[in-house]
Amino acid sequence: MSLIGDIALGENGPVVHAHVVVGTATGDARGGHLLERYVRPTLEVLVTESPGHLRRRFAPEFGIALIDLAGGKVEPPPS
Repeated sequence: MSLIGDIALGENGPVVHAHVVVGTATGDARGGHLLERYVRPTLEVLVTESPGHLRRRFAPEFGIALIDLAGGKVEPPPS
């Protein structure tokens, strides 16, 4: 029913982070992170390039990799 996410540069290359909503045979909807799937026979995907590079960096304070919008640069606090 829907698939949305991003492809960002991680520590070891491109990383896909995708969310999906699928329909069941009974008409229910289920959603969550897409971890692994097989497509038969075809899948159409539209990829739009963002203006800047998306890079995920591990954030130890959260225990997960987050998109680093600052490009690894630490912004000084506003004066």
